[in-house]
Amino acid sequence: MPDYPKDIPVVIVGAGPTGLTAANLLSVYGVDCVVLEKTAGPMNLPRAIVIDDEGARTMQVFGLDKTYLKDTMEGDGSRYYDDLGNCFAETGKGPRNLGFAKRQFFFQPELEAALRDVSAQTAPGTLHFGAEVTDVHTAADHAVVALRDAKGNSHQIRTQWVLACDGGRSPIRERLGIAMSGNTYEEDWVVVDTVNDPDTTLYSKFFCSGSRPTVSVPAPHGGRRYEFMLQPGETRDQVLRDGFLEGLMAPYRPFRTEDILRKTVYTFHARMAEQFQAGRILLMGDAAHLTPPFAGQGMNAGLRDAHNVAWKLAAILRGGASAKILQSYEAERRKPAWDMIQLAVAMGSIVMLTGRDQIMFRDLMMQALEPFPAVKDWLVHMRFKPKPRYLEGLFLDLDAPLFEGSLVGEMIPQPEVRQGNKVQLLDDVTGPGFCLIAQCAAGARALEALEALKQDRLLGLPLTTITLDTLGGGDPAALCPVDPQAVRPFRTHRDQIMLVRPDRYCAAAFFPEALKGALERYTAQLTRTETTEQAADMTA
Repeated sequence: MPDYPKDIPVVIVGAGPTGLTAANLLSVYGVDCVVLEKTAGPMNLPRAIVIDDEGARTMQVFGLDKTYLKDTMEGDGSRYYDDLGNCFAETGKGPRNLGFAKRQFFFQPELEAALRDVSAQTAPGTLHFGAEVTDVHTAADHAVVALRDAKGNSHQIRTQWVLACDGGRSPIRERLGIAMSGNTYEEDWVVVDTVNDPDTTLYSKFFCSGSRPTVSVPAPHGGRRYEFMLQPGETRDQVLRDGFLEGLMAPYRPFRTEDILRKTVYTFHARMAEQFQAGRILLMGDAAHLTPPFAGQGMNAGLRDAHNVAWKLAAILRGGASAKILQSYEAERRKPAWDMIQLAVAMGSIVMLTGRDQIMFRDLMMQALEPFPAVKDWLVHMRFKPKPRYLEGLFLDLDAPLFEGSLVGEMIPQPEVRQGNKVQLLDDVTGPGFCLIAQCAAGARALEALEALKQDRLLGLPLTTITLDTLGGGDPAALCPVDPQAVRPFRTHRDQIMLVRPDRYCAAAFFPEALKGALERYTAQLTRTETTEQAADMTA
């Protein structure tokens, strides 16, 4: 019988990428947790297929970029074709401004195995399969998770926080009565994952057909994923038959049953939970938001949730931060998550046009934009993708930036930096906690004075200090960027010190003489004790 803990700071429900990533982050931050997964063992099915640069950066915190992720397939972008086979739009790889490729293709069972391996090495016994959560009771200062194991035995775990990473049909969300708002597409899609595919190109292909829109996406091990939109009157049983699939796939590859890893029918959603938090329960990943697949953001949105929540839990549980800071999870993540859903919807509106008038409008629009290459480039290269930036939350003076182009509220770039003969990505130097970055001599002296006070932690998390040579000053003690252009965004704050949060967002920027006061202000913002009424609200 599994040895379930009686009392543990965090319970994570669901062992998909979001739940496992949250567990591994918490382990790095020194927070004990348990992961409860109702299935008897790992699901050996490819579902998510692409990780973006933000997701890879999150997994860099616990070293997966140096093991599993370094062997994934880097995508070459996307191409969009009309009914005549003409490529009317194309996107490229894009810059590595966050340290990783914009799109890396992977096999989900392998990724989850790699995440489980990290957990087994750093926090053995964290993950429990065959553990179905049957109820969660919340109080002002704790929660109680009831579960049933594979043998039907009941258990209870007392915890301070519950992370509901239990999928799009989240039983926890349903028990809480939290509704999902948004839209569900009327058209279903049949999804087929293959191996031994003759198409070895590393870009996604969108066949924007007026008769049957189709998507083809690279996959590891010589495979590919095909997605076909169902036509009116076609049934799920019908479209999953081998004979029907053979006809669908004939224009793209020979159909062989032994090459089919998975075939299923999906309904695409653009929906979001009406609230992300209920007392001590946080909805994350698909339990909080569902997105169509066209932008490859479903799993990646969950990874952003995990990073946003994990460091805040550590600050609460280990650094004395107020429990109310977790209200910033929804304040920060709701709009970016919805913006990404809308990006996927916008891309889907290009792919899923089936009416003659709609297709004619798209084609005429592309022709009309020919004299305006900058506008066409903005559209077809999807440059309307939102930046990783928060408009509210745990920041200082976010609503009153001192400089245009301020990085406060934004995820900072991650250039390669040189220290002596060693070249690393910036995050490998800054570490997993908070970081103070100076770029000028006055800032460097201020950080040296701080180091002399041995202030190496902030809110229970590590605090590192670095000087970044963004202006070519030649300071031998500073980190030198390998590509000087990669650090241009930092130069907005060249005379300031930047405070960077553990999730790589710039929390504040201030002049060197304000260092002590700024750290005190930020700490006060996170440790301010809630009132009795606010505490009572935690049980609502």
